[in-house]
Parts: sequence; structure tokens; C-alpha cells
Amino acid sequence: MVKKWPIGKQGLLYDRNWMIVNQNGVCLSQKQEPRLCLIHPHIDLDQGIMTIIAEGMDPIIMSLEEEDGKQFPLQFCQTKVCGDRVKGLDCGENVARWISAFLGRRSFLIRQCSSFHRALKKQHMQVQNQALIQSPSLSLVNEAQYLLINKASILHLKEQILQRDGTCDSNSAEALTIEELIHRFRANLVVSTMRPYEEDDWAVIDIGGVSFQIVGLCSRCQMICINQENGKRSTEPLQTLYSSKDRKMTFGAYLLHQPPATSGHCAILAVGSQAYVRKREKRTTIPSAGQ
Repeated sequence: MVKKWPIGKQGLLYDRNWMIVNQNGVCLSQKQEPRLCLIHPHIDLDQGIMTIIAEGMDPIIMSLEEEDGKQFPLQFCQTKVCGDRVKGLDCGENVARWISAFLGRRSFLIRQCSSFHRALKKQHMQVQNQALIQSPSLSLVNEAQYLLINKASILHLKEQILQRDGTCDSNSAEALTIEELIHRFRANLVVSTMRPYEEDDWAVIDIGGVSFQIVGLCSRCQMICINQENGKRSTEPLQTLYSSKDRKMTFGAYLLHQPPATSGHCAILAVGSQAYVRKREKRTTIPSAGQ
């Protein structure tokens, strides 16, 4: 875990800039290949390298410089991420063989082209009743630049899982520690508040002087049922989330950061920073005549 990290144009610097695709150029996720969670990239900003490790494999080192990658073959020049067509660069045969050997299937590592602009989802383009001036660029994320979860919400969910102990797999319920639950939701920002699910009502959050707009809530699926330590599946926490939030399968908030046009420096996020929030304005309904 890092203590601080710079912000890039599409989110945290280098975050979700790479993806693994199969031999047909189709993006692989943990839904199809749970063992992806066992591949761990480590980025060294000072040396400008990324080291990829996995149990039973020798580490493989790659440069962070885009020009080191070769334009991948025509059949792999485009693929889709959450319905969006994206363009990328093939990271080469060496890393392809490494990933293929670990997963046991022919696979390739693709990096998003820096020149390729992927727009924010249309449903998130309206913030506080005002359309965004320009469309922010996304990396290879699902919906938005950042995903935030609240530790208080995690603790509340953990309690609900334990209360359901008689109706669910007790072994999996006991095994779900707070840290494991945090990892299962795969957020890149974790905050801690006094009350659970406060984040559902936020409009803006300022973290260490860096302002983010909340652009929506994250809908959850079976991905959170995958243990990020070993790739094994369980029914929790999706089962409890389904029953405890009025079947609104959301957990966590999508965030957007638009740096000021005059800003010439790279903002930094640091662990332990103070956060300040502004809640959404609640709309009031004025009854019409006769009501």
C-alpha cells in the first residue's frame, strides 16, 4: 500500500491503464478469470518501471514509458470496455507469454493509448443540475475516474453478514474480515466517517485540498464475491447487500476530478488526509392547486 500518489488526467497516475485480453482481443475480467486477482503489479515512479509478480512466477519488469510498447497486430487494435470501443498498445510477447503461462490460456497485455480519449458515461455528465463543461477522459475503468468506499459502511455490512450467519455460509461469513471486504470492493479511495452510507448523499468531497465531484453510486455485481487473496468465490457479501439495501445493489460512490485550467502542477493524494464534504441539495416538491 502506498502512502501518497499523484493524480493524472484520467484518475490516479497509471491506475487502470492496462488490461489483459484473450487471443480474440476480448478484455478479461475476474468474472471470467478469477485468477487475475493473483497478479500483482508494483509501480516504481522513481525508476519508471512496473514489476508484475504472481506466485510461482519469476517477476517481469516493464517500462512505464509508452513508446517502449509496440503497436499490437491489427486484430487487437481495438477492444471494448463496458461497451466502449478503446484503442491500445500491445505490451509485447515477453509479458504475453508470462501471463499466458500463469493463466493457462493465450493472453496479451494491452495498454491504453495516451492519445485515445474515452469519455465519461452520459448518465454521469450531469453534476448538480449543471452539465460538465468538457467531457473528462477515462482510463480502462468501468464508469468513472475514481471509486470511493466508506469504512463505516464496510463495518455495517460486516455486522449484517454476521447477523445472517444462520442463513448463509458461516465459514465464509467468519472469514470476511474488514480488510478483505475493503479489498473485495476494489476502490481506490477509502474514507472513514461516523455513520454508514453517508457517501450516498454527498455532492462534493475535498481530500487534502483536492476537490472531487460525486457523479453517481456504484452498482455491484458478483465481482465482490471473489476473494482477492486466493480467487475463490463465495455468496457474500453480495447476498447480504442484496437483502439489506432495499435491493438497490449499490455500494460506494463514483468520483470525478477536474483540475483547474490554470493548474500547472500535479496534485498529490496522501493517506491520512482530512476530508470535507458537501451534501446534495434535496429537491422539494411544491403541491399544485387542489392537492
